[in-house]
Amino acid sequence: MNTNHNNKHGNSPSENYGKSGKIQNPDKLADNIKIKFFSDKTLYNDLFALKSSMQLDKVFDQLKLMVQQYADSVTTSQLRNVYAEIVKAETSNDLKLIRPHLAYIAARQEKVKAKEFMAFIDHLIQKVNTEDELHSFKKTMEAIVAYHKFYAKN
Repeated sequence: MNTNHNNKHGNSPSENYGKSGKIQNPDKLADNIKIKFFSDKTLYNDLFALKSSMQLDKVFDQLKLMVQQYADSVTTSQLRNVYAEIVKAETSNDLKLIRPHLAYIAARQEKVKAKEFMAFIDHLIQKVNTEDELHSFKKTMEAIVAYHKFYAKN
């Protein structure tokens, strides 16, 4: 008898569900933000190469716009806790170990925007593979936290 209850994507059935009971595909949630704010591939790639970016102001302007729209989806303390873990990461593998924490935060959220926000951060973490990308990602998260502090009402 087959006791494997994973779906065709290898995920357990409950792994893809939010509190609403509807399937919440993390990749699609992250894509909502990527398409809306970082559809320009060069701009998106610059998130991982800030030192060499020729459009740094535009990168930070897009981050600011993103955070403005998502600021009230997660609490300042939730974001600061995630950021504290990110700052401690010394390697890309250390960073990737944070991903389950992001999934936990997203799963506890009622708002789709919160799930999208956490899914986007998780998506960015998945793209980090080098020391330079890790450094750029930390700076990106520093900007997200700063803009969040400015725009969040909590």
